[in-house]
Amino acid sequence: MARGLGEIMNVVRQRARQLVGADGITFVLRDGDKCFYADEDAIAPLWKGQRFPISSCISGWAMINRQSVVIEDITLDERIPQDAYRQTFVKSLAMVPVRMEDPVAAIGAYWAQKQLPSTEQLHFLRRIANSAAVAITNVGLLEALVASREEAVRAKDAIIFAMASLAEVRDNETGNHIYRTQHYVRALCEAAQPYYPAELDGDMVETMFKSAPLHDIGKVGIPDKILLKPGKLDAEEYAVMQGHAELGRRAIEAAERRLGTSTFLSVARDIAYSHHEKWNGTGYPLGLAGAAIPLPGRLMAIADVYDALVSKRVYKDAMPHDEAVALIESESGAHFDPTLVSIFKAISPQFHEIHERFGDS
Repeated sequence: MARGLGEIMNVVRQRARQLVGADGITFVLRDGDKCFYADEDAIAPLWKGQRFPISSCISGWAMINRQSVVIEDITLDERIPQDAYRQTFVKSLAMVPVRMEDPVAAIGAYWAQKQLPSTEQLHFLRRIANSAAVAITNVGLLEALVASREEAVRAKDAIIFAMASLAEVRDNETGNHIYRTQHYVRALCEAAQPYYPAELDGDMVETMFKSAPLHDIGKVGIPDKILLKPGKLDAEEYAVMQGHAELGRRAIEAAERRLGTSTFLSVARDIAYSHHEKWNGTGYPLGLAGAAIPLPGRLMAIADVYDALVSKRVYKDAMPHDEAVALIESESGAHFDPTLVSIFKAISPQFHEIHERFGDS
């Protein structure tokens, strides 16, 4: 059940000597052309922390030849480096490779009195080595799985930002808008957890953080003459711009059909199509009201509006932080969820710090 090499060695150090009935136990790792004496439990110091050429120590011989070694009298065996053993208590030993088909380590048992280890002692030593071999293999598989999973997560995160950036590059906003709204959402989610414990557990907070960049993905479908217009949109243009919420929903639903439903895509879809809904039902695209608006959309609405208010654009100046907070507070129960507005007001200094940290250059 060990999850790492350190745990494996710890078990051997704590239990093997007692089970085998030896005066000392060492755990030796194969380190290229060296034998690394990584751990030990003995009546007196052996070689913990030292490295020896694999060709000049008995643990190396056991690993190279894939054989167990039993030596009743170490002074009579030419494979023993006498200088290394002379200062120790060792008179007899047994060395067993770990993972016989491709040894990556060896476990040694030592005795202070010259003796031939019994069949039972050797049996226990081999069983311990076999168990260690299975554990090391499992650790290797686990580490490979974790590495693969981490690589997949990194790739997914990169794809998310690439997709989100498509919308941001075509808009009058900067890429830092993505980072800011991500961090606003995380701060708001973490503060809102006591109010929504079932909906905002630890995993959901992270999912919200990673989904937030896709909130305006639908803007890739809005014509440049509208998306890049420096002035105020007329009624017809504004109606077209509103379509980006529905376009975002369709794009993410297409991904769900191809990749299968997932919490991440479900949250991303909710954010994309509902972050322009308003608590009083006057938002778009569906005119949802109150708690009928998905919580991810209600959270994103505050983050998105705050950033729009305090950020300078070609068509407007930036609003001071305190004025933006007051404006959002004035829209409690109209544009925004009243509970979330109260939470936002309490943590608004975090929003200001995030905006400063990811400011537009």
